[in-house]
Amino acid sequence: MNPPVNPPMQNVTPVAPTPATPPALAKKPGRRLQILGVVALVLLVFGTQRLIHHENQYESMADAVTKAIAANDMTPVLGDFNAIRRPELQDRARVGNLSNMEVALGAFKSSKEITPANSPPLFHEFTETFANGSLDEKYELDADGKIVKFHIGPPPSTP
Repeated sequence: MNPPVNPPMQNVTPVAPTPATPPALAKKPGRRLQILGVVALVLLVFGTQRLIHHENQYESMADAVTKAIAANDMTPVLGDFNAIRRPELQDRARVGNLSNMEVALGAFKSSKEITPANSPPLFHEFTETFANGSLDEKYELDADGKIVKFHIGPPPSTP
């Protein structure tokens, strides 16, 4: 007689069904979109800042002088002028005429430096923009960065 033959062994442990996407991975695409959105926003802000014009120190000086002329009070900008030129700033009639010219153009908006590339190193030229027009402003600075020569008037006519 033959011993009873046992059938081959089979694994009968039930296999748990695997989820299509684990819960940790299911949230990642939304998280990735959030991170991508934040990165895009940061790049947009920095990119825009690079394209926007920022005043240089000479444009800031031109702004201050233009505002002082419009107010017919040069006291706030006396320190920007060479000591030899300061007495001219006390000429109320002269400053008043410049003030009238500026005020007639409306609210002051901005200064933009337009100094030609071949200009002397201490020469600066600006377009002063107002609500109703613009003026041309030119400075020559001394070695200390103080205004030695100053002119403001209508922009040169273009042919």
